[in-house]
Amino acid sequence: FIQAYASEFELKGITVSNPHLVVFGKNAKSGAGYFVISNKNSDPVILKKVIASFGKAMLHQTDVDKNGVAKMKHLESIAVPGNGLLKLEPGGTHIMFMDISIEFDESSKYPVTLFFEEQGSLDIDLKLLKVQKKSHKAHKHKHGHGHSNKHDH
Repeated sequence: FIQAYASEFELKGITVSNPHLVVFGKNAKSGAGYFVISNKNSDPVILKKVIASFGKAMLHQTDVDKNGVAKMKHLESIAVPGNGLLKLEPGGTHIMFMDISIEFDESSKYPVTLFFEEQGSLDIDLKLLKVQKKSHKAHKHKHGHGHSNKHDH
């Protein structure tokens, strides 16, 4: 009996879809979790906490200041707007995993528990995305103007 991989997990009007995990290198000690939380309730739902068996999970947000420097900010909770959705994605809000104690592989699933303020807890499985050795695809912009090195992103 093989269970098909469900990429959606539901709890009381909350749907978590396409949860995945990115780790930086094979024996990575840290990684990031991304998914989309959609909320069909009319009131916002609050994601209070995330627990992972393989490491310490924290809610983080990447803030980019006016100099273009990305700073990680630890969040106490994340609100998903009523009848709305929240995308956890690179460069925005995401789950940060620290002190990872295992070696990841792409055929496994990594269970994580999300704790919502009133709805209770939801277990989801993160699937490992292929580890890119150096993924700087996002910064593929040509600098044709050799003189000015000031540029806004």
